[in-house]
Amino acid sequence: MSEFVLVVLVTMGFTKDPMTFEIRLPKDSYKQCIKDSKSYKFPFEDLHRVISVKTSCERVILKN
Repeated sequence: MSEFVLVVLVTMGFTKDPMTFEIRLPKDSYKQCIKDSKSYKFPFEDLHRVISVKTSCERVILKN
């Protein structure tokens, strides 16, 4: 299991009230997570009115 997750918050303006979606992408290392967070591009920007894309890295805490 991955130790880190790239969290992507995408806010879209489908209507006059924007909607926010969260996407969580597993990453093998903190270094990879940070690298991907700086270069992430939402793949459907051309289809939807994207207001903002915010990224962050979170450590996954495993319970035994």
